[in-house]
Amino acid sequence: MRIVIHERTGPYKIRIRDIEGAESTDPNSKLLDTTVELCACGLSHNKPFCDGSHENTEDEDLEGTYAYSENNERVVLPKIYKPDGKI
Repeated sequence: MRIVIHERTGPYKIRIRDIEGAESTDPNSKLLDTTVELCACGLSHNKPFCDGSHENTEDEDLEGTYAYSENNERVVLPKIYKPDGKI
């Protein structure tokens, strides 16, 4: 068994221009202003990209422990994770 703990409820947003060395290709390219959203909640079916599945996590209690089925149905679990990071 593997337990992965995700604490973010939204994606990482990365602007291409902010990636080191990106401007060396063409500093005037409009592509540099494109923003890519990467999954940070662990639920996306299009990893590493965000598909909006994090919306299911927005009302989670910060102290709760949850699992999600393949179709993103939430199951509340007994508390196995403590705020100090120990299981």
